[in-house]
Amino acid sequence: MVSLILAANMATAPVSFRAMSFNIWVGGTQSQPLEKTIEVIQFSKADIVGVQEPGPNLPKIAAGLKWNRSDDASIVTKFEIVEEWKVEGNRWGGAKLKLADGSHVLVFNDHFNPYPYGPYEVRDKKATTAAQAIAVEENAGRVDQMKRVLANLAARPDRNLPVIFTGDFNTPSHLDWVRSTQERNFGLVVSWPVTRLAAEAGFKDGFRTVHSDPLRKPGFTWSPGYPVGKLEANDVVDRIDFVLFRGALRPKNAWVVGETGPVSDLAFDPWPSDHRAVAVEFEVEGSR
Repeated sequence: MVSLILAANMATAPVSFRAMSFNIWVGGTQSQPLEKTIEVIQFSKADIVGVQEPGPNLPKIAAGLKWNRSDDASIVTKFEIVEEWKVEGNRWGGAKLKLADGSHVLVFNDHFNPYPYGPYEVRDKKATTAAQAIAVEENAGRVDQMKRVLANLAARPDRNLPVIFTGDFNTPSHLDWVRSTQERNFGLVVSWPVTRLAAEAGFKDGFRTVHSDPLRKPGFTWSPGYPVGKLEANDVVDRIDFVLFRGALRPKNAWVVGETGPVSDLAFDPWPSDHRAVAVEFEVEGSR
């Protein structure tokens, strides 16, 4: 009787997984040995990791985890990689993964152009209005990079599968520069176009879905400083690393992963990167 009950519970358990976006800082060896980057991934309990700035070390990271990797998408994962592809004109692309229950999910990962960086342009008074801040994104090429990812997804025959999109977008979110946060954002309300384009294509922000108040829970990923704890007096912190999602997925929890301190939900020391990571746990809807 007990074994039958256990079997029934296992059969109805929802499928869940944890996805993380992690800019590891020029190969993951700038301040700590690569093993620390691998330990961060293990500590986070992530199942899928979009890696930015891997340098030549993505194979070493995958080997250290005993995971699969996609060079085209720059991801490492414990799941089977069924297909992988580049997004023409961007750094990386996407991969199709087979989850533990045999269902599939698409994962895109990218690292958008870093300069010019919108908040720095605002800080330095090179962009003094919302319209000028938005123009920075156009001029930096980040808007075009997002459009290429969305066009690639739209052209896929399996586009209606659940989708995860990880990345260091090098831009804030339109969900964060709002009226409640004006005071810390140089008095501006900015509908930053890169994340807004993703939202218009049906993507939701995993972290901001779970933590809806950007004033109380800013979730800053840029930057813990470099070395960790060392920020310039006029530096600007923001949330520029994302785990977006679309389709039949429900975020159950979300964390900033970083050094011990007020920003990090999951703390790991010594922290090896100049970015904090963001991790989101998803449940596949209808998988019970």
